[in-house]
Amino acid sequence: MSRNYKLFAYTFFYAMFSLVSLSGCGSTDSTDTSTETTTETTTTDDSDTNDSSDSSDSSDSSDSSDSSDSSDSSDSSDSSDSSDSSDDSTSTDTTSTDCDSDVQLEQLVCAVDAFLDTLSSSELAEAQYDWDNSQTDRTTWSNLPTDSVQRNGIKFGDLDTESLSAALNVASVLLTDDGYEDFEGVLAADDYLQSIGGGNGYSSEKYYIAVFGTPSTTDSWMLQIGGHHLAYNVTFVEGTGYPVPHHMGTEPKDSFELNSTTYAPIADEGDAMVAMFDALSSSELSSAYLSGESYSDVLVGPDNGSGTLPNDYPTGDDRGGILVSSLSSEQQEVVIASIKQWVEDYQSDISEPLMDDYTSEDALADTYIAWAGSQSAGVDVDRNGTYMRIDGPRLWIELVCQNGVIISNKTHYHAVYRDKTMDYGNTL
Repeated sequence: MSRNYKLFAYTFFYAMFSLVSLSGCGSTDSTDTSTETTTETTTTDDSDTNDSSDSSDSSDSSDSSDSSDSSDSSDSSDSSDSSDSSDDSTSTDTTSTDCDSDVQLEQLVCAVDAFLDTLSSSELAEAQYDWDNSQTDRTTWSNLPTDSVQRNGIKFGDLDTESLSAALNVASVLLTDDGYEDFEGVLAADDYLQSIGGGNGYSSEKYYIAVFGTPSTTDSWMLQIGGHHLAYNVTFVEGTGYPVPHHMGTEPKDSFELNSTTYAPIADEGDAMVAMFDALSSSELSSAYLSGESYSDVLVGPDNGSGTLPNDYPTGDDRGGILVSSLSSEQQEVVIASIKQWVEDYQSDISEPLMDDYTSEDALADTYIAWAGSQSAGVDVDRNGTYMRIDGPRLWIELVCQNGVIISNKTHYHAVYRDKTMDYGNTL
């Protein structure tokens, strides 16, 4: 059914979401603040305190320079071309589709085409990349603010109203209602952090959209939308979509209010992960515990432009946790419900085949759920270092609780959903 698309106004004049309907491109519905010492096991951590450091540095010190940085030196250069409204608007050579089609991919191709058609020639050069030899760019994404790690594509803050509306429509067509609500919430969270003194490094203006290749219902191409605490990497191969790697985080993790609207991105996902472990008996919870392991961030995080698939997933006896197939049918349904929270953020033509694969009898016979943190405290999301994951033959979902960067007395979430086989549509 049709949806009202909400348009973010930004930074100093962010007052409310404007209702936007893009003609011709329909969409489908589809606190305990104590901390503990941990041993870092990852290379990606949004709690870094030096945003001005090299973009390849993801040590534990990330965001605090944003709280004192009132300028945006890295992004100011980005807008020199894209803000040139004197350039003639150009059309991109993309597949022509019927915007009124019931086929979700045709609707998405239409929406992406419509977005690209709003751009000037210089903006188009920023937003659209060749597909060939794009492995490095396609694997460039991060959990850090964009002042630390430059994203691909064109920045939301450099788009005029028409182009921004079209970009947000792309996200709305790609995502379900719940998925789009999370998307809105993550962007609003950055504006909220800025509003409470987090600095100009946090802003819904500093999210980007990029297209690799020519949008098509038959050929290979990729849509990338990302910024701080968000990375959508959706690759299409011969009409099949793979929305992985998918990164999302939020600070604060609890609900917050901005301009009279309440947001709680990832709250449902976090609650569903906790519910898996709440459903276990004490002995099962002990079996699921990753003894001797501690996590300051997700284990398999950003690929940092490697151009290759990660090879650091645990294997064999190192996987740890409790086998889902050993649980009761009721407990298994709780696990499946948690998986749905992540996968079903995307339109059903993307999510349904993946859910079938991830939750088949054979898959659940090789899927583990596991957690780490304080064993005496249990699975407590208000405690720094609490970590949960789902580890299947293909599926990989992680969620970790970190001390806040701006809201220092509360934890916030980092999460990743990956597919060990089909990240980037297995096109690298």
